[in-house]
Amino acid sequence: MKYEKLSKLYYKLDSSYKDEVEKRKCGYGSYLTSLKILGFKKGNVTDDLFELFYVNTHDLMMLHSEVLLNSAKVSSLISQLPPFVVDSYFKKLIVNEAQSSNEIEGVRSTKKELKEALSELEKASPKNKRFVGLMKTYSYIDRIKPFDNVEDFRKLYDELVSDEIESDDTLDGELFRKGYVEINNGNVTTHIGLSSEEKIVEALGSLVHYLSDISHPELYRYMVAHYYYEYIHPFYDGNGRTGRLIVGSYLSRYLEKYSAITFSYAVNKDKSKYYKSLEEIAFPLNRGDMTFYLISVLELLSDGQAGVIEDLELSLIKLERIEAYFKKDIWKDHNNESIMLNLMVSLSVFFKEGATLSLQDLMEISNKSRHIVNKAMDYLVDEGYVEVIRKKPKTYRLCDECLETILGS
Repeated sequence: MKYEKLSKLYYKLDSSYKDEVEKRKCGYGSYLTSLKILGFKKGNVTDDLFELFYVNTHDLMMLHSEVLLNSAKVSSLISQLPPFVVDSYFKKLIVNEAQSSNEIEGVRSTKKELKEALSELEKASPKNKRFVGLMKTYSYIDRIKPFDNVEDFRKLYDELVSDEIESDDTLDGELFRKGYVEINNGNVTTHIGLSSEEKIVEALGSLVHYLSDISHPELYRYMVAHYYYEYIHPFYDGNGRTGRLIVGSYLSRYLEKYSAITFSYAVNKDKSKYYKSLEEIAFPLNRGDMTFYLISVLELLSDGQAGVIEDLELSLIKLERIEAYFKKDIWKDHNNESIMLNLMVSLSVFFKEGATLSLQDLMEISNKSRHIVNKAMDYLVDEGYVEVIRKKPKTYRLCDECLETILGS
């Protein structure tokens, strides 16, 4: 029998609808979560109370395997990158992810702002703190510790988004909000968060317990937890950004950080699918069945991974051309010069076309002395490969046609 949404079967099965619900909740492939939600219909919370559950259907199992295989492929492709571009490539993904997360929440930002915030992390006292917390948290996504108590959610909020919250949305509870909050798509109310801080704390406690429940497969568990966090909605603002980062932190340990960091980017490409999957769970006739939600979010995750894989494969083809270019006879007597130019070209491919590097950057990446780097860069400037764009500190950029010439050779 085809696995269909209970809300559809209600009209098909009539009297046997309740039997189908029980069969799903008690079957061999069923998982009960112990997490409870109230029903939601036509903009209002109902009196129905449901335990969230899911069934490990064929489609869900296939997606689970697909995500794991994609993750292995991402790791394999990353291992083929030159060590000096790995960090830069991850930074590119961070900027894409943060921008997508902000766009989903209607927070105005540009990639330029986010890149500047990323560079501010290296300074002891950042001049502009906007988005610095966001970029810091994304940068260390694989080092975020598991959430062992309710206070951990507030700590993440303080580190990640508290500086970006409008004064009207300032928290008024001991740890979380005390008042009413709803999600509105512009036409109708699609969700109403839990009604008091006491209920928020109780529900987050249940979420912490569920996150450590090893009887549930990890990938499913983390996505269930993501939904339940959004259902609780512990803050007036910032729930989406913190929620996606929480699931990303768990995915980064289970898969790897490159797959984990693409989740918001993938969601942003198909927001309607994501929000629809969230909203359908609480519809009373679906009885808390999360199976279709899990299918949707794993499809989004897999799509995000596919984008990273495609990008890496294309970049590695470019890398082969770069390596072939520097094997030409013209570089036989210019080893240091070819190393410096290779660094700049590779970073333009894997991070950002037109990327700039200071003399100090080149010394650190190449592990060569100031004298050697200076001499090599003077040669590259004289030959028209790079240009000096700043004298203090001395900073270089590839000349406009250089990258195109090398990749097309």
